[in-house]
Amino acid sequence: MKRLKLSSIWALLTTFEDPLPIANADFASFEGAFVKGVDSVSWMANNTKKLSGFKTIGPHCWTILSTAAFGMQNKVPQESIPTDTAVKVKETMLEGVEKALGLPHRSLKSPSYTRLQLWGAALPTNTPSIPCIFDPYGRAGVCGDWLLGSSLEAAALSGMALANHIADYMQSGGERPEGFAAGLHDEFESIDGHDIGQFSHLEPNGHIENSFVPL
Repeated sequence: MKRLKLSSIWALLTTFEDPLPIANADFASFEGAFVKGVDSVSWMANNTKKLSGFKTIGPHCWTILSTAAFGMQNKVPQESIPTDTAVKVKETMLEGVEKALGLPHRSLKSPSYTRLQLWGAALPTNTPSIPCIFDPYGRAGVCGDWLLGSSLEAAALSGMALANHIADYMQSGGERPEGFAAGLHDEFESIDGHDIGQFSHLEPNGHIENSFVPL
């Protein structure tokens, strides 16, 4: 665990009274976007659109996540974020949203609500690339997305792998415990993926064909 390295990500929750405008007519509306070419923003998603069949002319609530590099450059104690840092990060991320949408500088309307939080221990940047860790002598096991990468799929597979490993160990009656030791000394390797995790449709460097996912 001491060898595990984690990124830091800023998360900005913000509410706009109207749908976000976008300069590219091919994406007149969108639910979420992997953002590339913007230092302060890696992902943005419209939470209001998660409500199936829900249509409204009211507020639109967005979650905006920074890049890992931006998180590292502006890292502070997440339990006590200085006011000046919060103001700077919020303004820079909103400028990043503006840039991602292809809008002129300072043309984006001010949000009616914002809440900012630093995700200090966000995603793993290295991994042992094993399904689970198990110490038969200490009778302890470890599972998690970081063991196989950084995705929901990795977390689920790791959990199932540990459950099956423990079941096999218990069925063995505890004989030859050394044969059930797993992952105690594996080397860690760097993870290729997007700032907010691994996705099958993304290339390792984070590029996708289009920055925006249309509705």
